[in-house]
Amino acid sequence: MRILVLGIVVVISGVALRADFSYQESTQMTGGSLYDVLKVGGPLTRGLREAQVSTVSVKGNRMVTSRKGAASIIDLDKESITEINLEKKQYSVVTFAQMKAAMEKALAEAQKQKKNEKPADVQLQFKVSAKATGKTKTVSGLNAKELMVTMEAQGKDKDSGQTGAMSIVNDAWMAPVAGYDEVKAFQLKMAQKIGGMFRPGMEQQALANPQMVQGMAEAAKAMAKVDGVPVETVTRIGGSVEEMQAAGDKPAEEPKAKQSAAATAAGIAGRLGGFGRKKEEKPAEEQKAGSSMLVEMTMELSQFSTASVDAAKFEVPAGFKEVQSDIAKRAR
Repeated sequence: MRILVLGIVVVISGVALRADFSYQESTQMTGGSLYDVLKVGGPLTRGLREAQVSTVSVKGNRMVTSRKGAASIIDLDKESITEINLEKKQYSVVTFAQMKAAMEKALAEAQKQKKNEKPADVQLQFKVSAKATGKTKTVSGLNAKELMVTMEAQGKDKDSGQTGAMSIVNDAWMAPVAGYDEVKAFQLKMAQKIGGMFRPGMEQQALANPQMVQGMAEAAKAMAKVDGVPVETVTRIGGSVEEMQAAGDKPAEEPKAKQSAAATAAGIAGRLGGFGRKKEEKPAEEQKAGSSMLVEMTMELSQFSTASVDAAKFEVPAGFKEVQSDIAKRAR
């Protein structure tokens, strides 16, 4: 009898773990120097400043992210990512192995270029931490608690000993959502298989900076250990962790110091290429304005559902033509 009961529990648990789940995700740029530059463009850059809305659905070991004109399907069993262009009726497939190969090739090419050009040899290290602040607020009718996740990339020039840093601070508001464990389980499996936490559309960013994958994987692990769902997350990227946290404590309507688009763009370029370079003193008014923040992104999750998801959403529509993935080409 005991064995029978245990068997029933295992079967029920297995069914629960493979339940379908879906939700809506909205991401929008809400601040920072880059945002100020884009505002100068007016209507021409409105699309970059508007919220990007997508629907994420999980069914077993498959996840589909649907957005305007496109969709991405991650299949953990096949270890592949399928990108679908709904407007052109085309799709491409890249395997996890090809993605890893492309990343390794990109890293090798970067190292080779360093040797040829003899640039500063910079060693990057990532420090990741997660801390519950004890603060609470209501988000979409849910009682949410604040979790601060920070990732600091510290660079050091081996030759000169000069250092620089860039930080990512995630101010996440966590709330219990029934069924979201499916998403967490999926993300952990993917992290184990691919060696980092990728979201659809982020593969090119990983190729541009393969070393960043280390920090992203650690940040994902830290988030996965915390109960609840990040129903609202404000991500700030820029100078030190302290500066990014201070930027989040400021009132939303606080006036910023005015500066020209050219000056702002120059500041952005300086921060992106700052590793291994000697730090320059900033004017007092720039420090006071908190302009070390490159960008602020706000992500909100809503419309959670445990209803069954149509299996057809996880397949390429009939009649679509397959084209070769750019990442697969780079893996060769």
